[in-house]
Amino acid sequence: MKKTTRETTPCSLIRNPDVLRTPGSSTKPKRSTAHMYSVQNNTLPRIVPLASEMEEFFTGPEKEQQRQFMEKYNFDPVNDKPLPGRYEWVKLDATDNN
Repeated sequence: MKKTTRETTPCSLIRNPDVLRTPGSSTKPKRSTAHMYSVQNNTLPRIVPLASEMEEFFTGPEKEQQRQFMEKYNFDPVNDKPLPGRYEWVKLDATDNN
């Protein structure tokens, strides 16, 4: 087995990490991150829906998904209870490590 050594960088060549930049496109104009964020924030107003609007938006699809799940698996996930039907549900003991 051949042992290899790694060449180290002389201390005089190590730059200040705050000055280091990642390479980018040479054809793209360079802009600061702060400038990019300010342009984005100024061009489009941010509209955040109210909690009641979010609730109203998701209630219908959530109820439909629960109904489909209950029909498919004969289990009520909201109340954590088995329903009569195709599957037989058995409650497992949390301390049983089989």
